[in-house]
Amino acid sequence: MQASQEQSRRQRRGVRPFRPHSVWVSALVALASVGCGSSENRAAASAEGGAGCGTCPAGHTCGTANGIQVCRGESGVPLFTSVVVIVMENTSLASLKASANTPYLSGLEKTWASASDYHGVAHPSLPNYIAMTSGDTGGIGCDCSPEGAACTASNCSVLVGGCGCALPGAANLGDQLEAAQGDWRMYAEGMGTPCNMVSSGAYATKHVPFLYYTGVTDDAARCADHVVDFSEFSKDFGADAMRRFSFIAPDLVHDMHNPVPAGAQNYANGDQWLSGVVPPILDSAAFKKGGLLVIVWDEDDLSGITSPDDPIPMYVLSPFAKQGGFSSSSRADHYALLATIEEGLGLPRLGHAQAATPLTEFFPAK
Repeated sequence: MQASQEQSRRQRRGVRPFRPHSVWVSALVALASVGCGSSENRAAASAEGGAGCGTCPAGHTCGTANGIQVCRGESGVPLFTSVVVIVMENTSLASLKASANTPYLSGLEKTWASASDYHGVAHPSLPNYIAMTSGDTGGIGCDCSPEGAACTASNCSVLVGGCGCALPGAANLGDQLEAAQGDWRMYAEGMGTPCNMVSSGAYATKHVPFLYYTGVTDDAARCADHVVDFSEFSKDFGADAMRRFSFIAPDLVHDMHNPVPAGAQNYANGDQWLSGVVPPILDSAAFKKGGLLVIVWDEDDLSGITSPDDPIPMYVLSPFAKQGGFSSSSRADHYALLATIEEGLGLPRLGHAQAATPLTEFFPAK
């Protein structure tokens, strides 16, 4: 009876389940024998100029990235000690470049690396977040809630999001990392209570993709440990350590979403917030050991009326990455980013990331 009730509850909460890919499952079993921690140690030693690559995991060979010795995957992506992703909102690259009040981002562009032809994979926001963490949009067509009556074709559209669209059975980065004994956390500004599934004020659940994976939310202890308020982030890397994977969602003001319609104040708000959050990450021993920080936007702002799929900003910061203002003109999207993150953490690729081209161009041998 209890199992039947749980199944009914899952059905009420979800609308379009998609199942883990068998390729991912079999590959993850093989990965477990290698060990995620050993990859982290090798990457750390390499970035610090220590013992070099050591013994690389299966499918990896010893090489260099930005002149630093490190194990590299078949596509050329180096193994990272940790990955941090910060997701901003609704801004095209052209709009950001035209703004005159983003001095910090302008500095990052000149100092590190960025992309000039990077794109979201859907509209509106939520399916992009799901794609970034699972390799598929899950069939979601609106900014719906992780709870509530199941969405249907009539009540789930780009403009209407008053329904629930949880994703039972959806494989995601959190599942992958835990199966490979690697730690992760989702940090949402304004969340307050861990695993808070109700939007309020400047806190928006639609920007917290792990709240939509019922494999996470149906386990209260697991969700409370992994989906937390952003205030926890500084504590997690304060002792020169960092989770293997960190996904950060600023609140609606700091991610450039509000006010609506967007204007100069949006860009200033986001730039100022990043100027306070990013420097401690870059200064941390965890990042310097071989980390990756990606700052990316979810979708464009539709400023190109004749071309609603405008390029969006994306910055790549890592000891292994090109620096000095490098700009990649290769077309890429959220699936390419996911492929890069998964390969960089020694994980198999999920969903559409399997066919995507990783962002290898950012990580040259010299």
